[in-house]
Amino acid sequence: MNIKYVYFGNTSNRVQNLLYNFEMQLMLFKNLFENSSKDDTWSNGSWLQWRYLELLEKHNLLNSKNKTANLGTKDARVKSAPLENYGLIDRKEKLITKEGYELLELIEKQSYKVINDFLQIDLISLFFIKASFKFKKADCDDLFLKYLSVFMEFNGKLDRDTFLLLPLVDNFDSVNDFCKSVKNNSLIEKLLDMDLAYKENLENFLMDLQSNTLKIDYFKTAKGDRIAISILKVIKEIFLKFRHTKDINVLKNFLNSKDIIYRDFKELYLKNLYHTNTKDKKLEALIDFCNGDILSFGEKFFRFIFTSRIKSNLSDYEDLNKRYLNLSGIFDFKNDEVSLNLIFKIILRHKQRNNIINDILNSKISQKTLFGYFDDTEIKETLKQYNILKPIDLKNYKYNLDKNKLENLLNTHFTKDKVCQILKLFNDRKDSEIIKFVTSEATIPTIFEYIIAIAWCYIDGFNIDRILEAGLSLDSNLLPKSHAVGGNADFVYCYDNHTLMIEVTLTEKVNQRRAEMESVSRHLGNILLGLETAKQGKSYGIFIAPYLDKNVLNDFRSRLKCYYENDNSYINGMKILPLSTDDIISILSSNISYDKLKDDFYTLLNSENIWGSKWYKDEIQVYINKLKNNNV
Repeated sequence: MNIKYVYFGNTSNRVQNLLYNFEMQLMLFKNLFENSSKDDTWSNGSWLQWRYLELLEKHNLLNSKNKTANLGTKDARVKSAPLENYGLIDRKEKLITKEGYELLELIEKQSYKVINDFLQIDLISLFFIKASFKFKKADCDDLFLKYLSVFMEFNGKLDRDTFLLLPLVDNFDSVNDFCKSVKNNSLIEKLLDMDLAYKENLENFLMDLQSNTLKIDYFKTAKGDRIAISILKVIKEIFLKFRHTKDINVLKNFLNSKDIIYRDFKELYLKNLYHTNTKDKKLEALIDFCNGDILSFGEKFFRFIFTSRIKSNLSDYEDLNKRYLNLSGIFDFKNDEVSLNLIFKIILRHKQRNNIINDILNSKISQKTLFGYFDDTEIKETLKQYNILKPIDLKNYKYNLDKNKLENLLNTHFTKDKVCQILKLFNDRKDSEIIKFVTSEATIPTIFEYIIAIAWCYIDGFNIDRILEAGLSLDSNLLPKSHAVGGNADFVYCYDNHTLMIEVTLTEKVNQRRAEMESVSRHLGNILLGLETAKQGKSYGIFIAPYLDKNVLNDFRSRLKCYYENDNSYINGMKILPLSTDDIISILSSNISYDKLKDDFYTLLNSENIWGSKWYKDEIQVYINKLKNNNV
């Protein structure tokens, strides 16, 4: 068939943590190009490609089910191809592009923490909107604009069936023609009817069916003959046999068969013939499928096979489109629909939308990019419908939307019991299970921060603001994203009479001593120095990890008597409360809120015991055990 598919990404390059992967690869290419000689070339099997493969492996960026069995330079080319699609690198010229350096600068500045006032997305997401408009693949231009045009035609929202069809947009003369076929529920049928190769193969198939000389040629794929053989076996030994004998046991035995020769057909095609798990209904569907004269049956069977193949391809590309489009931060993905955020819907409906898109492409990325459009008459009138009269109203509108999303997420997906279940998985580092529960687009340390932020939301009286105040990078579905350069892994929460810093880590033993002993006290010390004197004495830090190293505990406790200063002021001592993930689970299970726990925490912090590990064992753990037994 000559049907064309246009989509983001590459089926040979399915990686977890897509954003993190992109950012890391860009950094690796910078290192690779800076340390290459003028004689090094990016060509198949070259030293430069082998060197890049080593860098990918060293930084665990080859962990993908699609890597080749024996690693080779093809993996280096495939993994890095999307960076060139987005215009971040030029591998043959061995250079990082202007856009690539722009992204590196944004990463270095941790710009994912900065929200653009107009679009209400972080600056890394804004970068990927720009990059998506420039995305290029072989025989594929203006893909992002075409996809957005389809969304505009459907008022900014696509159901899942329509979203699945997006990769077929280039088979039509215009986006408008594509949308008409979608609305008429005739898109795939129309494509098959327009495909000359399909019509010719159908004609040959029907002739051979009548003369009982069926061959595998019409069903071959690029992957070889195996699937074609399975299809031919099924039509001859099942469908044609049943049509001839009318023996219903032929179909029953087929449904129950474990025969490997039928497996491909069952896995790839049969699921599209019926949408039921009831054996009787499946049987009815098969009987109905076999009805009609030989030519009408043959045409129905042939169309069924190729319709199923198109649907299978579309399902494959759906995952890639979701993950790549999600980089832009303007799409909201739910189980049954995909929608654009409010501002981008307004942009696409605007009479001057092309001018706005050009401004996105040509403006330097900052918090104030597009800010002038708050004064645009058409946009002002539209925003009035949502009671948005000034920039702060839009910020509050988005904040409240996010709170509602989070509340739904907590009530349905991250209940208190589920959070406790996930926290237990961190103790044994059951990473694959953690990813299934949360997301594949964040590293495990990032997910740990996210789950602790949710845990604190529950502990602090179901205060959803605590998640949004945690400084996490979240996608449009309010799930965590990872970045190549992380920020401070601490949450700073302001209460009426004190400030609380929470720092989390998954490091253990020697690594925990190296990574946390100095940084935690430095972060807390700087926070305390910035507070008014009345609050300093009441403010403190909580350190949370699955494993608590004894000497880290000792170091934290020693800070009780240490001075910490800057050029202008000093403090005498700081208080850090260490808690394990099991301790957090016990606190969650106790259903006692922070408002009531706080006084007990102060009692623990004000203990005279300065032997950290002994203090934790004899006082903190004893207190936690009382919580577990409801004796507090």
